[in-house]
Amino acid sequence: MNTKISIQIEQNETGYSAYSPEIAGCRVEDNSLDGVIDQIKEAIKAYLVQQTVEPQTTGQSLLELFEQVTGDMTDEEIKQLPKDGAEQHNHYIYKTPKQD
Repeated sequence: MNTKISIQIEQNETGYSAYSPEIAGCRVEDNSLDGVIDQIKEAIKAYLVQQTVEPQTTGQSLLELFEQVTGDMTDEEIKQLPKDGAEQHNHYIYKTPKQD
């Protein structure tokens, strides 16, 4: 996975500060440039670890999941569901055109 994250490093009267505009709340300060670089690297690493989502399986089939979601729906409510989940679009995923 290649992720580009920009950082801004600023010198101030007490040393240096760094932040990333893409990561809310990611701001560090240190009295040395090397120190602020090390801190911002660690903050970005922590952010990326937090953003990593491992796929999880439920062990249920798609039909079982559908039954779980619709289990408390009435027949009338189920009849109102679209027969084609993409009926409001003129294409399927990956822009494959729909065929009538």
